[in-house]
Amino acid sequence: MRCSQDKCAEYLSGVGALLERFGATLDLPDGTELELLEEDDGTLSFEIVGSLPDGTHPALARLAVREGFRRISPDLYERSRYEYELVDVARDFRRAFHLHFPEWFGRRFLVVVHEHSERPIGHVACDHYAGRPMEDAFAGVTNLMDAWTAEPPECGALTCLE
Repeated sequence: MRCSQDKCAEYLSGVGALLERFGATLDLPDGTELELLEEDDGTLSFEIVGSLPDGTHPALARLAVREGFRRISPDLYERSRYEYELVDVARDFRRAFHLHFPEWFGRRFLVVVHEHSERPIGHVACDHYAGRPMEDAFAGVTNLMDAWTAEPPECGALTCLE
């Protein structure tokens, strides 16, 4: 995925709006908005964290959406990492889709994307499962919501990279 800084900011707003349409309560201090951060090295990043409406207070289902973009020209950025994660404490599972540390994953596993599945939370039968690339945060959020609204995952059905 490639975007200008303005388009990346619009994309961030769209992802936040999608989460809110799913009923998520975003963790934003009063009066603040989602923010696209620019690092000293010119990379852009964002993090959205929130709670899902699971009928408890405070909610026991939480999600996080994180992405980073590296500059590839003066006016253009390319997504270089993502982390989409769901922790459902009420049903005792974690599901995640990741693209981070691509050089290391490429050398170690010959892939750059992977998944995580824990059921129960903290029980890790495999550190990294084979994953499929997520086109963007909209696909990542949709996959998290599918996991949240379905039966808890059967982690053993996934392919372990170890």
